[in-house]
Amino acid sequence: MNSRINRIDTDVVIAGAGPGGCTLAKELSKKGKSVVLIERGGDKSYFSGTPLELFSHLEKKSKFIPSMSTKEGYSLVLGQGVGGGTLLYAGSAFLPDVDYWRRYGIELEQDIIDEAMREMWYSIPPDDFIGEGNRRVRQAANELGYPFDKVARHIDFEKCRVGCENCTFGCRRDAKWTAKVFADEAVESGATLLTHTRVEKVAIDNGVAGGITAVDGSGERYEISARVVVLSAGGVHTAEILQRSGFKEAGSWFTGDPTRFTFGFIKEGKGNGFEHNMTVGWHDEEHGVVFCAMVAPFLAWHLQFAQAKPLKWMSHAARFRKALGIFGKVSDESTGRIDAGGVVSKTFTDKDRGVFSHAIETATRILVHAGCDPNDIYNVGFTLGHPSSTVRVGELLDTNLQTSVKNLYCCDTSVFPSAPGRPPALTVVVLAKRLARHLESVV
Repeated sequence: MNSRINRIDTDVVIAGAGPGGCTLAKELSKKGKSVVLIERGGDKSYFSGTPLELFSHLEKKSKFIPSMSTKEGYSLVLGQGVGGGTLLYAGSAFLPDVDYWRRYGIELEQDIIDEAMREMWYSIPPDDFIGEGNRRVRQAANELGYPFDKVARHIDFEKCRVGCENCTFGCRRDAKWTAKVFADEAVESGATLLTHTRVEKVAIDNGVAGGITAVDGSGERYEISARVVVLSAGGVHTAEILQRSGFKEAGSWFTGDPTRFTFGFIKEGKGNGFEHNMTVGWHDEEHGVVFCAMVAPFLAWHLQFAQAKPLKWMSHAARFRKALGIFGKVSDESTGRIDAGGVVSKTFTDKDRGVFSHAIETATRILVHAGCDPNDIYNVGFTLGHPSSTVRVGELLDTNLQTSVKNLYCCDTSVFPSAPGRPPALTVVVLAKRLARHLESVV
């Protein structure tokens, strides 16, 4: 193995190029700070618009197992590459819950929220992007008293194409915002980007962070000295790095916003396959569920269905165009942990199971009202989509997202005190912008 050591001095070193890390790199480099941004994945797209693009940015358990999972076998979605989880998301845009954060002593200023919305291409889908199937779901939901409406997106609809379902497969038209947009701006402003590089631990001396150690894919080692260290490696890896750096309590909690697709088949008209993703939905805040009208893209739907109901899939495989679906994303409780070595364990409480039942029953009721056979409804694709709450504000972080070690901060979904309960990209960017303002006076 190559034993070469690269030594770098910088103002700020950031571990992880997801929405938090890329935002901080952009904001601080534009203020004249020297920044090193480190990403364990790559910076290239070779298969944009295809399932291979999703696969290339999905962190894998091994070369032969295409996705991560918990010790209990639940699928765990972790993005890798410059852009992090935004490379995999469908571009849905949910505003931060300012009252929620205020309860933990964090004030999210409106000017920061407005700035983030503008820079992340926050927009409402035009009517022509809402397909026949999604209109059917919205109408059925509204008739039953569920206030489904348009869902905001991080999409430039002038570049987008009506009927495209490939948001999660990468966008050939660059119509979907990802955090890579901010990373590119950071590099243009002088930031250094290291890809295919894994952060090992934080260098701490007398209770003060002084940098990090890392190693790249070729075995070259890095010792990066910095006045400020920010961990933005995601809900799993930020906790891992902290554990290796001496924070034994990191990863003592875990939430994942578990998501399950419910779908049936309509007799007349079209389903909502081959339609633009997540254009209509509803945040059921009372129960902690985000509902959105959507079936998984063509190939993913077949894989989900075949895995969950192989015999039924064989008889229904040709009926994708008639499939009408809704997913429910549940705010789960923090019953889980990250063990040494990054093994994730996740269990669910009786309350969680009650919310799962509510989500399935609600989705089923809407689909039946929309014309699906009540005896032909399926629930598939149980996935933990937003790994979070592993380094919680109020537990390991103060209101400036600083740990008990001076000049060591965290900024990603790990900092959430409880389950995000909604797509978190916009909230993470707002938190990162707020942290950047604080760090301007530190470095």
